[in-house]
Amino acid sequence: MFAIRNIGFIPTFIFLNSCNPLTHAVIIKLSVIHLIIITLPLLALLAICWIYHARKAKVKNQKKKSDSYESYVLRMLIDNMPDCIYIKDVKSRFVIANKYTANVMKSDTIENLIGKTDYDFYPKEIADKFYKDEQKVIKTKKPLINIVEENRIEENKILTLLTTKVPWYDNEGKVVGVIGIGRNITKIKKIENQLIQQAENLKEANGLLEERHEKIQQQAEELAMQAINFKELNHELQEINETKDKFISIIAHDLKNPFNAIINFSELLILKSDSSIKPKYLSMIKIINSSSKTAYSLLENLLYWAKNQNSSISFFPSSLVLIDSIKVVVDFHDVSARIKNIMVIIESEPNLQVFADQNMVNTILRNLISNAIKFTSKNGKVKITISSDSAYAYVSIMDTGIGLSKEQLDRLFFSDKELTKGTSGESGTGFGLLLCNEFAQQNKGSITVKSEVGKGSTFILSLPLREDTK
Repeated sequence: MFAIRNIGFIPTFIFLNSCNPLTHAVIIKLSVIHLIIITLPLLALLAICWIYHARKAKVKNQKKKSDSYESYVLRMLIDNMPDCIYIKDVKSRFVIANKYTANVMKSDTIENLIGKTDYDFYPKEIADKFYKDEQKVIKTKKPLINIVEENRIEENKILTLLTTKVPWYDNEGKVVGVIGIGRNITKIKKIENQLIQQAENLKEANGLLEERHEKIQQQAEELAMQAINFKELNHELQEINETKDKFISIIAHDLKNPFNAIINFSELLILKSDSSIKPKYLSMIKIINSSSKTAYSLLENLLYWAKNQNSSISFFPSSLVLIDSIKVVVDFHDVSARIKNIMVIIESEPNLQVFADQNMVNTILRNLISNAIKFTSKNGKVKITISSDSAYAYVSIMDTGIGLSKEQLDRLFFSDKELTKGTSGESGTGFGLLLCNEFAQQNKGSITVKSEVGKGSTFILSLPLREDTK
């Protein structure tokens, strides 16, 4: 068996030719087994080699597919980025670029950029700046981080990019170009410029405000100084006013008695006159009486007006019977009416009361009735009518005098109006009606006038019936 196992393939066939059939069959089987034993390792080796190469080819194919997919993904990524992404060689020619870069540079396609430089798309001054920056990166191998680049994409439109440029190395570490990425910050730059402008405006406004503040401060100091001066002046004026009021009170007190004596004695002489008094002297006595009453009225008006201006006049409203006050005033002017033969008629609701200040009401009535007599011609008539409604009482004083024009009515309650003499030459005080109007308003009433030149006038005084009347 040992000899047979070690015989070769060719000697085996020579040996078979010299053997019997049984031996021949045995030898053939042994040869087949031997052949199988010899070829199995070779086949296994071949199979391993085939499997290795097949797997290597599959891996290479998979790697190729993987690289192709990665390139596709990267291409899709950079084309959909809202940034300029590009690679340039050492001569600043485009090697790779994305769609946004092509759009910014107004290129129809990405392929149209490849192999070209910025000089093919931008004015020389802009392209020069980009080229110098890229050559600096290539030569120094130092990146430029976040530099601001302005691209004029239209005549009046500038695109601002925040750009970073870094060196591009090959596998051997040699710089073969530059990689750039630029983010569009045009809107941000616009907002930044607006904020800068606003900051400058605010700074300017703040400066103006500071100047204004200084002026206001200066004015405040001046006003404070004026306030001190006014305070001192007001104190002096107050002292002067007090002196004036005291002086007026003394004059009024000292003059009332002489005027009362002159008025009373002159009226007595007129009423008791007989044939022994010559008409010439009687006329003089009447003038003395009339002038005294006018002067006395002026004195009282001055006193009340001065006190009213200083708010020092007493105001004590109460319920008073209106007819009583009217009768007192009419009696006071009885002689004046008789001298001019003027009929004074009174028509009144019985015991009608108003809520007002007695002294002020007397002053109003005295002036209105005195004026009615003064501006009524001889043999005329003055009619005083008292009526009321649910809230007010109305004293209507109608005369048959000379009347008033529209211009005179417009200036009636002003102190600067032109003085008009009475029908017998009586002089006026000048501000009696002004004082009457102020007193009427202070008592929550009013004075209205109806008049026509040559047909007389009607003055209507309204006064509240009750305290709560508004």
